[in-house]
Amino acid sequence: MKKKIIIIGIEIAIIIAIYMFINSKYISFVPDCWIHSKIGFLCPACGGTRCVINIFQGDLVNAFFSHMVFFISIIYAIVINIIYIINIDRKEKILTWIYPKYWYAIIFAVLLIVYTIARNLL
Repeated sequence: MKKKIIIIGIEIAIIIAIYMFINSKYISFVPDCWIHSKIGFLCPACGGTRCVINIFQGDLVNAFFSHMVFFISIIYAIVINIIYIINIDRKEKILTWIYPKYWYAIIFAVLLIVYTIARNLL
């Protein structure tokens, strides 16, 4: 039980820190993408910052369209985190098949490459 409280406390502190940064004057200091400004192509991470900002501002539709892969990854990370916290004290673990596997990283990389190519062509 103590481990759950510590994990949840750390996560809440991180979320509050990100929220405070996004709603502060310092968000204007986030630099533009160097690759996009110099070459003109959208890099694999272009839109990731806008995605996170839109999520914290509650605009999930714009967050999804800012960077679809980041948005889905963030939702996946939240779901895994909730399941992990639920499973900490349980003898019989639930939904363990959803925990990250090495081939999930391969799928993520392939999706990110395809997404980057597609949005630069369209």
